[in-house]
Amino acid sequence: MAIVIVVFVAYYQQKQVKQQLALKELQERYRRELMAATFQGQEQERRRLARDLHDEIGTMLSVTKMSLNQLDRKLTDNVAASLLLQRTRSLLDETMSNVRRISRNLVPTTLDRFGLVAALEELIEKTTDGDIHIQLECPVTLDTLSSPMEVMLYRIAQELVNNAIRHARATHITIQLFCQANEIRLSVSDNGQGFDFDDVMKDKNRGLGLRNIESRLSVVEGHVTFDVAPGRGSNIHIQVRLPNHEPEPEPA
Repeated sequence: MAIVIVVFVAYYQQKQVKQQLALKELQERYRRELMAATFQGQEQERRRLARDLHDEIGTMLSVTKMSLNQLDRKLTDNVAASLLLQRTRSLLDETMSNVRRISRNLVPTTLDRFGLVAALEELIEKTTDGDIHIQLECPVTLDTLSSPMEVMLYRIAQELVNNAIRHARATHITIQLFCQANEIRLSVSDNGQGFDFDDVMKDKNRGLGLRNIESRLSVVEGHVTFDVAPGRGSNIHIQVRLPNHEPEPEPA
């Protein structure tokens, strides 16, 4: 009788453990699906805003500029009014340029049309200036990635480059992108002033971009390594296993 009771208790405990593991797995799957839906909603909202900027505000600014040009032709004898119109036209041109820039930043059309590498090259071209140098290191050919994967990697690279310039005051940034052992790897290194990772993550008002990176990667079970410290450059490494790839068996 005692043996039967022991066996029953052991079986019951084992069953409870399995149920708890199944529940945790279900909760984790739900969390990943919720995060994926959140990021998908963010991208859809970005596209809506970009479309509104381009189609509505951009069109209104273009029409306004045409009206100014027509008005300018009628004020050829009024020098003061013509100068005012020229200044107004310059401000309008600058506003239109900013609208196009914001629209492209919201939705990088190059990413949809030509892929991740071309989008990163465009990001580098827009960000590089006389004091800031950014280079991209990647193979000539890259494994075909899904659209959500490309968007995720682009947003992460964009966040890390912006952080390096704004907060670390870096002047040289290197982006590395390559596939190895059935996974995609993205690294961003800079020569900036660095930061204390623990201090940043403890402050709820700071590190939102870093938390966002971790959240994005959790959806695809990716991993990020922060090799950072105050007073020196940062090295941040992203690893994401490509879908439909099983882990390679360890050698016997």
